[in-house]
Amino acid sequence: MSKLSNILNMYLLIQGRGIIKVKELAEIIEVSPRMIKQYKDDLEQAGIYIGSKRGRYGGYYLENGIDLKELSIKKEELESLKMANEIIKSGNYLFSSDFEIFTYKMLNYQNDFEGVDFFTKDSFKPLAMKEKERQNWNIIKKAIINKRKVKMSYKPIKSDGNQKELSTRIVHPYGTFSHKGAIYFFGYCEMRKEVRYFKLSRIESLDLLNQKFSINIKYDFKSTIRKSFGIIDDDLFHLKLKISYPMSQLVKEKQYSINQSIVEIDEDTIIFEADLKGYKEVKSWVMSMGKHAEVMEPEKLREDIIEEIKILGEMYDK
Repeated sequence: MSKLSNILNMYLLIQGRGIIKVKELAEIIEVSPRMIKQYKDDLEQAGIYIGSKRGRYGGYYLENGIDLKELSIKKEELESLKMANEIIKSGNYLFSSDFEIFTYKMLNYQNDFEGVDFFTKDSFKPLAMKEKERQNWNIIKKAIINKRKVKMSYKPIKSDGNQKELSTRIVHPYGTFSHKGAIYFFGYCEMRKEVRYFKLSRIESLDLLNQKFSINIKYDFKSTIRKSFGIIDDDLFHLKLKISYPMSQLVKEKQYSINQSIVEIDEDTIIFEADLKGYKEVKSWVMSMGKHAEVMEPEKLREDIIEEIKILGEMYDK
């Protein structure tokens, strides 16, 4: 988040809680306690004074404040908030219920707000898995903020689709991200000697270690993930597909790669080309289009799909 967003979040947290400790503010906003004190100075320069109370039940509190109505929130901004709330609820994210409460608070600041209803299809996640992710998230968050290593028992998935046995890893957590409704973190794995991605729901046990780490390798997560069809960072390959209607229309409505090219052969058929990573995920995507997608390049992908179809044919021909 930007510095301005962090400062506003800090103000809203203090306003909502009444009094809150510096350490807790730092953990929620995901910055250091030193930065929280800097934000306090920034707010006071803007005329918003933060008091400080010592002791077990102490913390920061507002000596004076501002009414959020004075921020001149536009109806379009409230519409975007309502839409974001529905999307977050549908993905069943860790803090979806907290965000929903916050959204209603914001919407109620303007009684004349008549927003257009927006709904999105729900996806369900077992409550036990959601709770496990929440517990793991709290530990990973602290590890990232304080640059401390974590030790975990992790259950990865093999390339053939079978599940591996638990493995013990020591990891330096760098950051978190979301993919298809699931929460991941990425960091340097001491066992693999490289940056890896880990799904929070596959972590069986997780401990925050006292050992510190420093980020001594250059890793541009955003640049890396943008080159991948999904989240797998493997070798780059050139994909060329002949796609017919109705899948051709759906493909034209999405951006799968920053370098993709679509040529219309006729009103029903397109040629799709792109340089991509994430071979297995691309294979699954192509097969999901069935007879409406023909692989022209690479030849290996054609052969792998033919082999997969043979296996499926034998399985259903019993």
